[in-house]
Amino acid sequence: MLSAKTRAMLDRYGLSSRALSQQSGERSSREPGQSVEFHDFRPYQPGDELRYVDWRVYARTGRLYTRLYQADRAVRLHLVLDTSGSMSVGGKSAFAKTVTQLLGYVAQRDAPTQLHLLDGRSSRTAQGVVGMRETWRFVDEAPTLSADDAGALSGVKRFALSLPALHGQALVLVVSDLFEDAPIQPTLTALRARGVDVGFLQVVATEDLEPPDGLLELHDTEGPERMPVGYDEAAAYRDEVKRYLDRTRNAVLRAGFKHVLFKVPRQQADTERDVFAALVRAAVLVKR
Repeated sequence: MLSAKTRAMLDRYGLSSRALSQQSGERSSREPGQSVEFHDFRPYQPGDELRYVDWRVYARTGRLYTRLYQADRAVRLHLVLDTSGSMSVGGKSAFAKTVTQLLGYVAQRDAPTQLHLLDGRSSRTAQGVVGMRETWRFVDEAPTLSADDAGALSGVKRFALSLPALHGQALVLVVSDLFEDAPIQPTLTALRARGVDVGFLQVVATEDLEPPDGLLELHDTEGPERMPVGYDEAAAYRDEVKRYLDRTRNAVLRAGFKHVLFKVPRQQADTERDVFAALVRAAVLVKR
């Protein structure tokens, strides 16, 4: 359940579909209409409907402006949440669940939204206040997967293969660390074949990026393997993680999708505030 303070902040923001494609405006019309995304202001012209006048701007400036929206289209939002074992490191799970809840709250005011887990479970498609509550409950109750369940990339690929060909009628947001010892290209190919706009919101922890120097023991969070490591191994690990993140981002962008990297703070005093600020900085949420 999101706090009343967070909901009040979110009420001033919308989900930007521009954040979900590599090039702004892709598959979008600039005609006035109602849809998921607010587009722009222009000076009021005779004949504009008064319901589209922004009275708050008028109160501040004394000038009349009309709000323009992206042309109306049947868009659905699919939120894919990673609950694999690796998400238990460094507060990633709590951060990712909060990302999903905030996005669900904002999106379900405007568009039918459905949540999906990597084990194949999905919420029902819903919109409005009732849908928001179901979204929060579905996320709160999402279990952590065992080592035998799907890894991040395999799970997202299976989700993509379960979708019909939607050709611009759906937005998919994947909230995951994308950690799996598997190539990402088959997952990207499966998503491209469905004709959907996709945004990968990759969540990584400080512990993922910067393990402390010293004599350590490396644990595989999705398997039984353990390995002692020293200074050299830790340095090599940091270099490889950086290369992996670069490869992943480049592959996602080459596929024509959006990639945003979120780094979970080591200390999270207020997860909702931290997530909200990160979504605004990344322009995933924009002011209405």
